[in-house]
Amino acid sequence: MRAVLVAFPPKSDTTLRARENKIDDVSAVLRHGGVADEQGRSRAGTYGSGGTERNLRSDQMQGATEHLRRQAIRIVEAALERVSLNAAMVVGSAGRGDADFYSDLDLLLYVDELPPPEILEQIRTTVAGENPIKRAEPTEHFCSAEFELDGVRTEVSFVTVAQLESRLDQLLDRPEEFDSPLQKVLSGVLEGLPLYGEELVVRWQARVRDYPEPLRRAMVERHWNFFPLWYHGDAMKARDTELWRLDMLLDAAFNLLAVLAGLNRLYFARFELKRMRALITKMEIAPPQLADRLESLFWLEPEIAAAELGRLVEETRVLVAAELPELELPLQFPQGTRQQQWSI
Repeated sequence: MRAVLVAFPPKSDTTLRARENKIDDVSAVLRHGGVADEQGRSRAGTYGSGGTERNLRSDQMQGATEHLRRQAIRIVEAALERVSLNAAMVVGSAGRGDADFYSDLDLLLYVDELPPPEILEQIRTTVAGENPIKRAEPTEHFCSAEFELDGVRTEVSFVTVAQLESRLDQLLDRPEEFDSPLQKVLSGVLEGLPLYGEELVVRWQARVRDYPEPLRRAMVERHWNFFPLWYHGDAMKARDTELWRLDMLLDAAFNLLAVLAGLNRLYFARFELKRMRALITKMEIAPPQLADRLESLFWLEPEIAAAELGRLVEETRVLVAAELPELELPLQFPQGTRQQQWSI
C-alpha cells in the first residue's frame, strides 16, 4: 500500500460538527497530528520531543493514521444517522497519530442512554464490516461490537456520558482506586481525537490532564516492590531458577516504570504496554538511559543484570525522595547486600 504524505500541523480550534450526519471538517481530522501537553511534549509521535513534528513520523504512520481516521469518520456518520451522540472519539494509535499497518481501530461513541442492541449491527452493516466477533454481554453503561473493516480489526463502543463522568469524579475523590485498567481508560481519553462533540471531549481531557497529587503518591507506594535479585544471586545460581529470575526482572521493570510514571504525573497501564521509549521520553524525572538499561536487564549475565537492577532501584529511590520526601521507601535488602550461605 502506497503511503500518503500528509502535513500534520498543530490542532486547530475548529469545532467538528455534524450537518446532515456528516463531519464538517474531514481534512482537519486527517491532518491532526496529536496534541502537545502543557509541558510542550508531544503525545503523538514515537521518540518525539518538544511537541514538534520532528517526531520521526514515517510516511507509513501518516498513511495508516489517515486511513484509520477516514474509516472512523464513516462509522461516526453511520452512527449519527441512527443515534443522538454527545461525542465521538477515536482512541489508541489512530487518535495519537502514530498508527501503523498492524494497528486496530478503536472508536468510542458517547450517549445519554445506550441504544438498542441492533443499532451496532446496523452500523457494522452500513460500513460493510465483516466477521463480527462476539463480545461480552453489555452492561448498563457500555456495549460494543468488534468486526473487520477492510482488514482492520475494529471495535465500536457506546459508553454513557454518566459512566465516564463518574470515573472522572472518582479520579478527584478517590484517586487511590485507579488501578492499571482504569488508568488505561483515562490515558485513552487524554490522547483521543474528538470526531464529534469536541467541546465536551476537550472539557473531559482538561479534567484528566489535572493529575491528582494523591494518585502520584499512591502510584509510588503501590509499585515500590522489587525482588532483591542482587541479594539472592548466589542462591539462584545454585538452583534451576531462570524462568523465575526473568519473571522477577519483568515485574521489577514494570514497577520501575509505574513508579516513575506516577512521579512524572503520567497515567500508566501495564496491560498491552507499547512504545515504551515514547513513554519514557515524556518523563522529565528518570534515571539516565532508562530505556536502554531496562532492556539490557534481559540479555546481561544474571549477576550483572541483578547489579544493574539494584542501581536503577537506588537511582529511582533518590529521585522519589527528592520529590516526595515524606514517603518511606523500604528495601529489606539494599543494593550491595548479599545472602550468606549457612553451614552446619
